[in-house]
Amino acid sequence: MLDRIDRMVMKFRDVLAETERLKPERLRAYQENLLVPLVAHARRNVPFYEQRLAPLFRGEEVNLARWNDIPILTRAEAQRSTQTMTAAITPPHAGPVEKGETSGSTGRPLSYLRNEITNVAALALTDRAFQHWNFDGDKAMATFTATYRDLAPPPHGLTREGWRVGSRGKYHLLGHWADTDTQIEWLRARSPHYLSMQPSVLFALAERVMARGIKMRFEGVVSFSMSLSDEIRAACRAAFGVNPVDRYGAEEAGSIASECPHCGLYHIDAEALVVEILHDDGAPCAPGETGRVVVTTLYNYAMPFIRYELGDYAIAGPARVKCPIKLPTLARIFGRYSSMFTLRDGRIIYPLLKYANLREFMSFEQLQVVQTDYDRIEIRYVPPRDGRNADETGLEAYVRKALDPSLHVRAVAVEEIPRAVSGKFEDYLSLVPRHRT
Repeated sequence: MLDRIDRMVMKFRDVLAETERLKPERLRAYQENLLVPLVAHARRNVPFYEQRLAPLFRGEEVNLARWNDIPILTRAEAQRSTQTMTAAITPPHAGPVEKGETSGSTGRPLSYLRNEITNVAALALTDRAFQHWNFDGDKAMATFTATYRDLAPPPHGLTREGWRVGSRGKYHLLGHWADTDTQIEWLRARSPHYLSMQPSVLFALAERVMARGIKMRFEGVVSFSMSLSDEIRAACRAAFGVNPVDRYGAEEAGSIASECPHCGLYHIDAEALVVEILHDDGAPCAPGETGRVVVTTLYNYAMPFIRYELGDYAIAGPARVKCPIKLPTLARIFGRYSSMFTLRDGRIIYPLLKYANLREFMSFEQLQVVQTDYDRIEIRYVPPRDGRNADETGLEAYVRKALDPSLHVRAVAVEEIPRAVSGKFEDYLSLVPRHRT
């Protein structure tokens, strides 16, 4: 029997089936109908926003034409302002309030509040993505998770019923800190139809499955939380016989965008967020340009995030595409600023190195590319027992050609590359500050 939340999610999902096909001008009107009461509530009931949102108001009237006058909210600012960002009251329709905290993969966890309708929206948007890709909720799903840390410890994890609302498929969960061989044996014992995990963990799993010569197939694989590279996609196809589906979100903001089976772009979950892709100077990016991801959550009245900078980069997608889904698009998501490399002249690049090419110059079981200075790269690697010494001359030549000729490269053998607190492997990490214009 469906509980109250399930019924709310299903009703919301029915609405999404209509709103995803709205023309751009009607979708903007839909967003504004949600945005106006949110900012009015925030100015009245959230001390942090009382003066911050003043440009939008003439008396009690909201003027969204001055939206760009609202300062961008940084993560550091949100961390310092938890108390003042908390609403004194929330409207009854928003539902009960619960606490949450981000995983702190950058070493800067963020405590936040969210009300019930925010969770309902996130569940409905997730379910819509599964529906778009024809994932059958009566089949089994397996997930490597940080959410159920105490309930799903390795090696056995947790199994419960239902990972899609209204369906009864088994939901297998395992704590994200399990090593790759434990993950493999856990999956082999359960034989799920679908798999979901972060891309770096997916890549490590796929490589290990192929190295061990194991046959492992899934009907669908979902990647979430980090940038999904072409190389990870290829490894997933080779190991599991299926292309991964990419989803983009953040713990404090919920579901943000999902890869489309029709056009191949990422459709923004515009019914629940306003998403802006901005240059460093705050100007909006044109389609095809790379910029910072800034979001406004439309249903969180307990702790509104208004023009909140997630710390990610993305490429703005085309405004109109030939697709049955009419939601706005992103062309690509690059992930955290810490994964972007800033060069001495101020240029910012996203470092994509092909593992197959790196193996021409070194042997490794695991690898991390770290920028230690504006022109210096360390390639930290766990060597196999019978591995050859790294060819640093050839390695540097390859990196200079692939990324930038100004870079100096050295290989550093290590015993282990630990996961971040969130359970993610950080394939690329910059230790230098970004230039700001």
